[in-house]
Amino acid sequence: MSANPPQELPLFPLGTVLFPAAPLPLYIFEDRYKRMIADRIDHDPIFGVVLTKVGSEVGDQPSTYSIGTSASILNLNPRSNGCFDLAVVGRRRFRVLSGDWSRGYLTGQVEWLPEAPSGASRDQLYDLRREAIAAFGIFVRTVASQIDASVPEELFPDDPAETSFAIAARLPINTWERQALLELPSTSERLGSLTETLNRERALLTKTGAAGSVIEQPTRRFSAN
Repeated sequence: MSANPPQELPLFPLGTVLFPAAPLPLYIFEDRYKRMIADRIDHDPIFGVVLTKVGSEVGDQPSTYSIGTSASILNLNPRSNGCFDLAVVGRRRFRVLSGDWSRGYLTGQVEWLPEAPSGASRDQLYDLRREAIAAFGIFVRTVASQIDASVPEELFPDDPAETSFAIAARLPINTWERQALLELPSTSERLGSLTETLNRERALLTKTGAAGSVIEQPTRRFSAN
């Protein structure tokens, strides 16, 4: 449990997972979320992103997973129809302790989640970081070879925790696996899981070919509501 007292935060239920430091483009058109943004425009973080578990993003009060990521504004562009494009970036993970829809949109009491101690030494963490980066590179080159594409250079943060979130944000896996990665409490667990997942996906891709690998595209443009 966090040593800090719970904090109230508006929560944005979405059909995607936001990782710390990852950007997310949103199109805001529902009145309740326009109101939420107006209420929070001068606050940072502006809201928290939580993955929808049951229910619709639009016109519903969906149940959500309890662990999400706070979001800060990168850019906001109004449209002539009263809607607007919003770009946010993930900041800190949190756990929702309770939720409330009385304002017309979801708010929650949340506690911030630091990275849990894992028992791994600094050197061990950096070894895990190198293994995950290497596995990611092999996976990307395998994909590129299947579709005859060039391999872009990937640069990752020096910090192992930041690297774990950066790789997780790039992984083309299903939403529920992305949520599981977000929920892992320690950097060492996340890096180890990433390496296993990347090796699994590479083996599947090698066996089935690019056309046979059914993957989610995490970089597609998401509709916010």
